[in-house]
Amino acid sequence: MYLKKWAISISDFHGIKHIFLTGALLRKGLWLITCLASFVVFVDQSQTIIRYYLENHHITKFDIRQAPFLGLPSLTVCNFNKYRESGFTEEDIRNVGYHLGIVDENHTLLYPHLYTDEFVEKLEAVDWDTIEEDENYNMTDFTIRTGHQLKDLIQSCQWKEEECVEDDFVLSLTHLGACYTFNKYIDADGFSSHNATIAGAANGLQLILDIEEIEYTPTNDLDAGAMDAGVKIMLHRPTEPPYIKELGFAVAPGLHTFVQMRHEKITSEPYPYTDCEEEGDIEHFDHYSLQACRIECETKIIEKYCGCRLPEQPGNAKVCNPPETHGCAHIKLVEAIEGLLPNEECNCRSPCDVENYHSSLSTSRLRAGFLKRLFKDSHNRTEEYIRQNIAVVTIYYEALNYEEIDQIPEMSFTMLLANMGGNVGLFLGGSLLTVIQILEYCFDETVGCFKSEREVTEKKPTTVSGPVVIASANNRDTTNGTRDEYKNRWSFDNGGVDSGNM
Repeated sequence: MYLKKWAISISDFHGIKHIFLTGALLRKGLWLITCLASFVVFVDQSQTIIRYYLENHHITKFDIRQAPFLGLPSLTVCNFNKYRESGFTEEDIRNVGYHLGIVDENHTLLYPHLYTDEFVEKLEAVDWDTIEEDENYNMTDFTIRTGHQLKDLIQSCQWKEEECVEDDFVLSLTHLGACYTFNKYIDADGFSSHNATIAGAANGLQLILDIEEIEYTPTNDLDAGAMDAGVKIMLHRPTEPPYIKELGFAVAPGLHTFVQMRHEKITSEPYPYTDCEEEGDIEHFDHYSLQACRIECETKIIEKYCGCRLPEQPGNAKVCNPPETHGCAHIKLVEAIEGLLPNEECNCRSPCDVENYHSSLSTSRLRAGFLKRLFKDSHNRTEEYIRQNIAVVTIYYEALNYEEIDQIPEMSFTMLLANMGGNVGLFLGGSLLTVIQILEYCFDETVGCFKSEREVTEKKPTTVSGPVVIASANNRDTTNGTRDEYKNRWSFDNGGVDSGNM
């Protein structure tokens, strides 16, 4: 029996040979039970390991890496007020005033006590019959023209204690209107990042901002925060568009706000470990990000339901006119932001590679008298105006390092083989070579079976059909040689004794 020989002389399994060795049946039975029990435990542990491997678990690796320099993120600044009161013209009030909740259908101010006397007198002096409504009114031009201007919003800018240049800021239209982005990515050829080589406030960015509270215009545009006065700031990756209405932090006037930054890089494992997006399918941005996806999603929703887009949204569709903007687009936009539309309308997933800029804020009260003397030559600012309108922001890295967070598979294929090998050795006393021995045994048994069947087939007797020819007595001598040759060919060996002479 080849199995017995294989188990005793060839196999490396420690216990299996004791089943086939000569000895008492009780001893053989105990070894058989022990081997079967070990095999059952091995199978149970192996299926647990394999199932855990197929569930695609991952672990998170956290590390802090030093760097010779860190790139500054993009910084987008928006005033909480979307439209300046002094920026409105009679044509603006005629076309947009009713939709913004400034005037009624007769172009009369709804809440005159909320506006300046100059603005009230200006509207009362207008003959509205002479001004016609424009069906192709340009909302993009209106948003930019009535928004807070760069030269008025940013009174001073210093990077590493040196004055910024005009090209450092780029206009960015957002849901908060006209905003301005420092260190914005335009394209690969024209982008030169600002790098911090030393941590601390002296090597950061300092802005002196004027919120122009006197210009605040109460409207119902996107539920604007009429109760807030100040600016909204968002730190984001240069290749990502700002989504500042929902994200970012607020800066109040009369205070010096210190913003300490920490850079964080997150790398997630793609499917099947997580649901992160490796590349992303976006049309209007060069790089995929969650903000870019949300902006494109909102754009598609408004184009679908309203047939136009808002001025701050990308694409080639026509810009909504005032009735379309406030009668449809803003309504659908709020529903999209609040998640009231069907899920299939928007399916944005976080990218697998994410860079975050976490910030911690601290504030101190501004010395209004010192700033008054500082602005003496350029602006005539009273101390009261400074306390109500001027904000100073200093943004810098707290340390010249970054946090690196990587998701890695908890069990790789190599670890799976190692765990399986450990179970084979622990419960069966085998190894990878033992597996090869089993395969060799199965191969030998299979070949042996086919060989035996072929030999049996070849040894079956053959039936000869046709007439039987009987040699005559006269021809015996002529056939004697043939008979003896046949006999010598098929007879058994008798030790050299001729059976014909016995």
